[in-house]
Amino acid sequence: MPLYIGGIGLIIKAENLSYTYAEGGPFEIGALHGVSLTIGKGELVGVIGHTGSGKSTLVQHFNGLLKPTAGSVTVCGVDTSAKRADLKAVRQKVGLVFQYPEHQLFEETVRRDIAFAPQNLGLSPTEIDARVREAAALTGLPEALLDQSPFALSGGQKRRAAIAGVLAMKPEVLVLDEPTAGLDPRGREEILAQIKALHRETDITVILVSHGMEDIANTVGRVFVMNQGTIAMEGAPLAVYSRYEQLEQMGLTAPQVTRLMKTLCGVDVCTVKQAKEYLLGVLRRA
Repeated sequence: MPLYIGGIGLIIKAENLSYTYAEGGPFEIGALHGVSLTIGKGELVGVIGHTGSGKSTLVQHFNGLLKPTAGSVTVCGVDTSAKRADLKAVRQKVGLVFQYPEHQLFEETVRRDIAFAPQNLGLSPTEIDARVREAAALTGLPEALLDQSPFALSGGQKRRAAIAGVLAMKPEVLVLDEPTAGLDPRGREEILAQIKALHRETDITVILVSHGMEDIANTVGRVFVMNQGTIAMEGAPLAVYSRYEQLEQMGLTAPQVTRLMKTLCGVDVCTVKQAKEYLLGVLRRA
């Protein structure tokens, strides 16, 4: 049963979420502290922060891999902190793609790798084949590659194959933890373009975790900034990135174009496209 607040369907809601690793032990570490947020159905949001800020810990609560030390997380109507929470159902609805997911590829062909999760659901061969083809198409993998070894693919293609394997579960939420890590500029652009296309063509909720400020600026509609286990900022990328001096104090660097345009023109932008549109407007008026 979805949550509704103010007429907007929510798919994820965290309230005063705190999490401590090795609680009560000599190596106890507090990773999250009183985090509250909501994510609506069909949103494309970003989570940014420096290493150790709590990004990955936060999103692992979204599919029940971690359970709150304090507070609560409700996902698709299920309170994951409840003793009898149906975490299996949550994990079928929330697909989590870890960093370097291609390291998890192991089958002889791309087709079999994508089919692995649907097979575990006990689906018919016909349904499995349909899901494999659909997931491959959504991630931009040509059908000709499906019968090749996943280890013969390029880095970007391997990343797509790994994402397709999660999409074949038909999740309602897709969480991508540093999906462009380790890729060259071309591979990074291709993956980000595919993520935007996937969101545009489906009603899936996408949560993109990254420390790449430009990647986030060019992709998401709303961004959460994590710092020392808390949400330090939230809003549209332009509103957040305009506070670049505060971001730098948190160990984050806003896109170069943001500082450049603020210094030269006194305007706030967060993408090259926005800078181009502003400058063209100035030239037209001149």
